[in-house]
Amino acid sequence: MNKRITQLIPSIILYIFAGLLAIYAVWAYSYWVDIISQARAAGQLAPSGNEYDITSYYMSNCGQYFIYALLLAAAGLILQRKQPMSVTEDTPVQHKKAGKEDCELDEWFDEV
Repeated sequence: MNKRITQLIPSIILYIFAGLLAIYAVWAYSYWVDIISQARAAGQLAPSGNEYDITSYYMSNCGQYFIYALLLAAAGLILQRKQPMSVTEDTPVQHKKAGKEDCELDEWFDEV
């Protein structure tokens, strides 16, 4: 059981970082919404014609943190689901049956 906990530590760390980045992204998003709405209310920003600037401001301030949080959570999930392969002494090793290609290769080696 201790070995299983040790294997989960890297994925737990990735989940923690993903959660922190997600919280920061939500906080940055709320701040971004406030800035955009204040600029629109003051007449400093018209939405039409400035779509690129608004989207660029969003992506540089909070969008990338959403993406980083998703990537870290996915990496944690991949690490969590990764099962190490172990063969014990009482586990019989199963060999696949030789196919036609294997027999032909053996015959070729015998001829050479």
